[in-house]
Amino acid sequence: MTSRGRDALPSIVTLGGMLMAFASLSLTQQGRYEAAAWLLFAAGWADIADGAIARALGAATPFGRQLDSLADLVIAGVAPAFLVYEVFFSSWGFAGVVMAWSWAAFVAARLARFNSTESTDRFHFVGVPCPMAAVVVCQYLVFSRATWGDDGSAWVCAGIIVVLGGLMLSHVPYWTSATLMPRQFFHHSFGPGLVTSILLVIPFPGQAIFVGAAFSIVAAVALHLARRVARPRTLAPRVAA
Repeated sequence: MTSRGRDALPSIVTLGGMLMAFASLSLTQQGRYEAAAWLLFAAGWADIADGAIARALGAATPFGRQLDSLADLVIAGVAPAFLVYEVFFSSWGFAGVVMAWSWAAFVAARLARFNSTESTDRFHFVGVPCPMAAVVVCQYLVFSRATWGDDGSAWVCAGIIVVLGGLMLSHVPYWTSATLMPRQFFHHSFGPGLVTSILLVIPFPGQAIFVGAAFSIVAAVALHLARRVARPRTLAPRVAA
């Protein structure tokens, strides 16, 4: 592979994910909501893969980082927001518009913060990344249909949006795709957990993705809280009487 082709490959994957997200808008408009949710899941995988490919090939570029961020707004923000509006909030009137818009707004704010801050930890994001959060939002529909035979509750979806929106803007560390590299795979719980979730898709295709993604976020929050509790506190010096 030429150096130009190597540098372009991650961006091609990014644009492929964006194409799938755009196609999901068409599926949502046709009322094929579950197909749209699965297509957004595939688009999210492309969004995760592009960074891993760029690191593996040594092809990370400023252009690729900006393209990835702009694609994220469509893949993890606008397309999921349109899906949940059509499925859950279209009967809420203007409040439903605001509820669905809030998801896109949370993602936009998350991306703006990510682009404007520097992190020295290449194995953890600061806050839950929007592609993983979008997987939970979109797969709630798939999970509900597979488990209860209906689309689920609009109020539960609204709660998911608010909680995940806050976690995207929090300081909770969440694993990056760099932890999936061979030398790091078993040093972090994200990789083995991801493989387990993929294997569970075979017997439980409708539930495994939602449960696995949600559990990974809960695990990240729990580990963060455990570290804060275990962190030794600096005692203030006593003042002599």
